[in-house]
Amino acid sequence: MRARAWLVLAGSLASAAHAAHPMLTEDPGTQGQGGFELEVGYSSARGLPSGGRAAVLAPQLSWGVLPDVDLIVNPIWVEERPPEGGRNRSLGNLPLDAKWRFVDAGPLQVAVRAGVDLPTGDESRTLSGPYAGLHAVLASSYALESSSLLANVGYVYSRTPGVRRNLPYATVAFLHPSEGVVRAFAEVAAAANPDPSRSTWPAVARTGVMWKATDWLDLDAGIEGRLNRAAPSFAALVGVTVHW
Repeated sequence: MRARAWLVLAGSLASAAHAAHPMLTEDPGTQGQGGFELEVGYSSARGLPSGGRAAVLAPQLSWGVLPDVDLIVNPIWVEERPPEGGRNRSLGNLPLDAKWRFVDAGPLQVAVRAGVDLPTGDESRTLSGPYAGLHAVLASSYALESSSLLANVGYVYSRTPGVRRNLPYATVAFLHPSEGVVRAFAEVAAAANPDPSRSTWPAVARTGVMWKATDWLDLDAGIEGRLNRAAPSFAALVGVTVHW
């Protein structure tokens, strides 16, 4: 039960709060009309509250339909390794999103991203439930000379059996520099515990780097550690992003 609950949260945050990989914090930027971005991120976590390990592959395709509006599809593939052994693999829910940047005032930008989680996965094996879920996040950024401060407040509504239905979360990140060939970030995040029998919010800290290899290709890597025992003890992340 606890493994499934954690995977629901991990999969939902992979869509509801999926900024420039490997960050958790969503930024308010959009692709611009006619722009496309394909981001493929992979994360591997150990020391889950259940005692097992899990990996999430979350490719994300964004399409700029208007200068300030993106449409996003974000299929999620999950692998769980319980502490008793064995391996479960399955496609998770399929998030379909829209993102709208509605404030662009000098150093301040604000956007909302919201969508539905379609129950496309194998309910018997991992995080997919029999019903559609919902998620939304309010994303903001404030420019500080060459750096940026980002903050998110989000919400996930899950109807997966055995998982808490209402899952609010919040993140804060510092990005330096805001633009450049190599950028680094540090962030903290906390979310409601998906296990309804537990009240402690899992909290994590994450850091990493993003390298602009060419005008159309970005590479990234990051690590995550827990701030309390309700979260996985460690996670490693790598990703590649293509723009056109």
